[in-house]
Amino acid sequence: MHIGIDLDGTVTDPQSCFHYMNDALGYAIDYHQATEYELHTYTDMTQEAFWRFMIEQGHEEAIYRRSLPHSEVNAVLWNMRKAHRLHYVTARSEAVRAVTEEWIRQHDLPLDSLIMTGSHDKVGVVKQLELDLFMEDRYENAISIHEQTSIPVLLFDAPYNRKPLPTGVKRITSWNEAQHIVRHIATTNSITI
Repeated sequence: MHIGIDLDGTVTDPQSCFHYMNDALGYAIDYHQATEYELHTYTDMTQEAFWRFMIEQGHEEAIYRRSLPHSEVNAVLWNMRKAHRLHYVTARSEAVRAVTEEWIRQHDLPLDSLIMTGSHDKVGVVKQLELDLFMEDRYENAISIHEQTSIPVLLFDAPYNRKPLPTGVKRITSWNEAQHIVRHIATTNSITI
């Protein structure tokens, strides 16, 4: 199978960005109470102003450098790679490719391909790569990928994505659970989750 995998909040621990906001920028965001995916919503800035600030002040690269990997991700991805092709598909821009590749190497993660979309719209990449499954943490991405491609999507549980899911999008809580589902799909040749 060809598997698409989001980076932030999926491969990385979803709490990493919130910890950075609190530690480096002086916020007091409680991750467990976080209801919004977009970090700018926890500030008084617009999304455009927030990301301009993050980029111009070097915080975007710093937040990616300091992110921690999700628990179990390393062993599970190396195990999956034995039988599947893994494609990281991230909304990060090309401007942070070097930092992203360095982080992947630093944490000894397998890398077949890394696609930097520069936006949350990943559907075109999913179609172009003819992916069989996608793993994501952003609710809107999970829904649009499934609705526009009909492939199954595993949604990594986080406080900001706890909304009703359609059939074909399955909420999971760990990388071990993801591995179990991937094995099931591969052995049964069934895209139903």
